[in-house]
Amino acid sequence: MSNKPATRFWFAIYAFTGLILTVAVMVFAWLASQSRKEAGEGRTASAPAAQGAHISEARYRALAQFAPPAYVPAPDPSGPPAFRQAMALYSKGDYPEAIAPLRSIAEKQPEFAAARYYLGICLLAGGDREGGLKELRAVIALGATPYLEGARFFLAKGLLGSADVNGARREFEQVVAMDGDFKQLAQVLLSEIGPAP
Repeated sequence: MSNKPATRFWFAIYAFTGLILTVAVMVFAWLASQSRKEAGEGRTASAPAAQGAHISEARYRALAQFAPPAYVPAPDPSGPPAFRQAMALYSKGDYPEAIAPLRSIAEKQPEFAAARYYLGICLLAGGDREGGLKELRAVIALGATPYLEGARFFLAKGLLGSADVNGARREFEQVVAMDGDFKQLAQVLLSEIGPAP
């Protein structure tokens, strides 16, 4: 005797279960893709921010934060003794104390890029954004010095802190084009602030 009704019953149960599982997997996949888009996962350093994405002022301030770059003295000591003394303070992290001697040197020797560069960094680190931006712009105006790339990078950081996002973007793009030590960091920050509107 054939057992066809029982076979049909079990076949219907399996088919219904398969349908339910397929729907569940599709819903799970859709939810996972939505949460990934909302969280911003999957973006790389070179990936642009989503068009129209809004970054809060607090986020810009966070992106503007920086650790002052280490001072590496040249093999042959350069600059006046006051510069070496100022950089000894800088190297210990005593940025406020390094400002006065660096400012004095920059006033007496405006072409001395190293003094103006580190003065700009100290001023930015100490919260004098306008003073820091002025010194870093002065370093850039001096042209092709060993401090040009760093001056552009930290100028961009300072501009971010003063909510000049377009100015910061232009400086980061210049840093990337220079293809030096700060290139990768500049690319990451460009990906965070996104393309020009």
